[in-house]
Amino acid sequence: MARAGEVLRLIRSGKATTTTQLAEVMSLARSTVSERIDLLVRNGLLVPDGEVTLGRGRPPVRYAFNAQAGYVLAVQLGMSGARIALTDLTARVLTSRTVDVDLSLGPQRVFDTVIEELDDDLRAVGSTREQLRGVGLGVPGRTELSSIRSRGEHQVRPWSDFDVAGHIKSALHVPVYVDQDVNLLALSEHRSSWPSTQVFVCVKVGTTIGCGIVLNDEVFRGGAGLSGEIAHTPVQGSTHQCDCGNIGCLNATASGAALVAQLRGQDGSSSLSTRDVAQRAAAGDVAAIHAIRQAGRHVGEVLAGVVNLLNPEVLAVWGYLDDAGEYLLTGVREAIYSGALPAASESLVITRATLGNDAGVQGAATAVIEQIMKPAAIDGWIHQAETLTQ
Repeated sequence: MARAGEVLRLIRSGKATTTTQLAEVMSLARSTVSERIDLLVRNGLLVPDGEVTLGRGRPPVRYAFNAQAGYVLAVQLGMSGARIALTDLTARVLTSRTVDVDLSLGPQRVFDTVIEELDDDLRAVGSTREQLRGVGLGVPGRTELSSIRSRGEHQVRPWSDFDVAGHIKSALHVPVYVDQDVNLLALSEHRSSWPSTQVFVCVKVGTTIGCGIVLNDEVFRGGAGLSGEIAHTPVQGSTHQCDCGNIGCLNATASGAALVAQLRGQDGSSSLSTRDVAQRAAAGDVAAIHAIRQAGRHVGEVLAGVVNLLNPEVLAVWGYLDDAGEYLLTGVREAIYSGALPAASESLVITRATLGNDAGVQGAATAVIEQIMKPAAIDGWIHQAETLTQ
């Protein structure tokens, strides 16, 4: 069974798709490669994909990866809701929707809701949990999660030190990959739209603010997993209290939650959300437009330092506040072009993210698929499946 995973890797990449091609690339006998192909076909990971016309003789069979060999649960858990999706093994979204979840109820209640949604989605595609191959989960930044307090008399911090991956794995018995949501946003945007970019930055401006960085095809997380925490960079002149305990953080000044508080104070509205702020601006509300444009300037001021430090080729912006139109991005550009080194900013592409609402779940699915499709993981998968059938 060894090296069956390598056969699958070569076929998925398109480097070799026939028995002869695989034998040449892997320096193995055709009979050995045929055995590995049979294993992969028997376990549903490969399917015949036509024949290659070479002239005389029997044409060789071409093989392709079967993306329907299983499913992935992908979740983007936000401070104001969760995006839940079911994907195939190429991260193609099959079902997705936004579900209202209250993080103050604690992780166990939240994930009970997620698992209920999973079962509904599996039924919708005619499948069961037995076909689930992995779970990818994007969560808010560590600082934001640790600031959440439960409701009631004793306001504990239910998300502090909670083993998210362990809890889900014990419930679903599949590999679980957990990362900060903005890291997964950056991964999906990079893989789909900017795959040749060596230094890529993705900024989320929604209820909270975050920054994901992809360096040489890999998500960069820093020594303690805290890289990209621009939300807690001080903004000059700001006196807003931040949940982290400091004064004047970008998150407390320019996030969707900060703009909601600002506009509530202006018009007395008590039922305003980040989405509402964006919708107001899109409809021409002057106060909302001004607030989003200024938020963009504050975000850009902080990002100017990121541009000077990392010299990215592309900076993509994603989030509810960007849904209002060009107001946020215009403010970001103004501040970067005035604050960053001209040599670093003149060739920088500053753009909107392209994947929309499913960017986070596609990133979550991509991350877990890249793990479970590694050759060693595939060899283990096949060994377990073959052992069960003996």
